[in-house]
Amino acid sequence: MGNLEVAEIRNSRDRGEMVMFPWTVYRGDRNWVPPIIKDRAKVLDPERNPFFQQADVTLWAARRDGRLVGTIAAFINHRFNDYLQQKVGFFGFFEVLRDYEAAEALLTAGRDWLRERGMAELRGPINFHRDRERGILVEGADCPPPMLCGHTPPYYKDFVERFGMVKYADDFARRLLIADVLDPDGSLPPRVVRLKKVAQRRAHLKIRHARLEDWDSEVQRVRELYDATIGQLPDHIPWGDEDLADFAEKLRPFVDPDLVLFGEVEGKTVGCVLAFPDFNQVLIHMNGRLGGWRKLLAWWYMRRIDVVSFKVGGVVEKYQGLGLEALFLLELAQAALSRGYRWVDMSLQAEDNEKLTTLVSHFPVEDYKRYRVYKLSL
Repeated sequence: MGNLEVAEIRNSRDRGEMVMFPWTVYRGDRNWVPPIIKDRAKVLDPERNPFFQQADVTLWAARRDGRLVGTIAAFINHRFNDYLQQKVGFFGFFEVLRDYEAAEALLTAGRDWLRERGMAELRGPINFHRDRERGILVEGADCPPPMLCGHTPPYYKDFVERFGMVKYADDFARRLLIADVLDPDGSLPPRVVRLKKVAQRRAHLKIRHARLEDWDSEVQRVRELYDATIGQLPDHIPWGDEDLADFAEKLRPFVDPDLVLFGEVEGKTVGCVLAFPDFNQVLIHMNGRLGGWRKLLAWWYMRRIDVVSFKVGGVVEKYQGLGLEALFLLELAQAALSRGYRWVDMSLQAEDNEKLTTLVSHFPVEDYKRYRVYKLSL
């Protein structure tokens, strides 16, 4: 098969080659959504990505007879380990051709690098941030992923398991067809009306839409609610200032205020839902670029998005179990219907989030993708 070499990536030219390598891996895969090239280049650049200020990161490339056949990043997120009192190292940006020897060499490089630095466990794949491009796709490769989610070849699962890694956690992308919960005119079926009335009796919840003119304050409300709800789940840590600012700015162009909901009880914000038009339905046609004439093409595809992607949501503990989560979901479905969307994507949702699983059990929700994060003791 030729001589295989694995070496650290140390310069911008090699990082650029790493950015473009997925186009080789996914050539001919109609369900792969190419990332925006300039955004991916920034993510991997230690001079431009603030994540490198809180983490030790090393990138590797595998070459066979000089030809790039695989890439990987290994990293230690000190903020994660300090907050949770763990010694976990991660790998991500794992892309490889159908070449197990190359995959094994890359995983070995990452494992050994983390072991040398005192880590007790290797976990991944995670592309730096827990809530973005997390896991290997183990079910549901028959359709494109929703925004902020990944897509991987079937053999990735075989490669990491052959290396000795085992399941750490699964996450689902779930689908709710709006026609299954709302009548065509937007009214609720009798069963859902009863559910809504029960929830409204238990708490006098007022749901409002986002106020874009008050952007900074709205972002801080989301932060507080995230830290009080999702941030309390295992392996979640509070948002840092730079992480929050980066996440908010990346999503700001996609915000539709009718799809970002805040819930208030007696004037106090007690919950929120953040959903966005699924921009992956645009990116899949852009081939990694949005400049020039592609802006017009992107505008054309944006008008044809038929999925709204629900990304962040929660209710503070005092008001959980009263049905407020169901009220949020119904309000989101009605807003989506008025915008012409066919279904709501809910991603990613942790398999061990029992409260969320209980909520969606009241609705005709389909698990249409499953992503798996793996672990290996060091």
